[in-house]
Amino acid sequence: MCAWVNERNAPELLEYEGTTLENLMELVDFQNQRIQSQPAVIANILKMDVDRVKYLVRSYLRTRLAKIEKYALHYTREPRYRDRLSQSELDYAKGFVALEEKHMRRSFLDQLPPHLRALDETTTNGLEMVPKPDVDSAVFCRVRTTVGEFQFDASEDPILMKRTNIFITRYSIIRDLLEDGKVELI
Repeated sequence: MCAWVNERNAPELLEYEGTTLENLMELVDFQNQRIQSQPAVIANILKMDVDRVKYLVRSYLRTRLAKIEKYALHYTREPRYRDRLSQSELDYAKGFVALEEKHMRRSFLDQLPPHLRALDETTTNGLEMVPKPDVDSAVFCRVRTTVGEFQFDASEDPILMKRTNIFITRYSIIRDLLEDGKVELI
């Protein structure tokens, strides 16, 4: 559940939780086997529990897929993000980029002068043509394990981050704490 909430609230793609998903799906299979041998009332309750888990898994995967589609070119070209994708997600992202590029070329890029056809260049005024996640967007986070004194901003005094404290801050500031499991997004 924590991986689902973190993924939904993070502006960028997080590490793929493949082991967690595999374990959940094994539990779903086990629970489905148990449902067969239960009385109707208990079977309905167990089925509802299975449906909740399936919803979380589907929502987690849909969230990742939406981020992959939105920033496909960025995620396939940056090694840091490429390593966060499962193999099937990486294959999908590469195929998506190829189809998107093919569509753009057929629609309008082939009619432009050759020096304006690139999809991944930086413009002369420094603007990037490849969309990237906004890692400076604001997020809410809850401290899972006491961090101690933490410097949120160079111009401010350090703040004591104790377990269960809740903060609103830029995602880029707490990114490493999230990756280390010291905070969770809410």
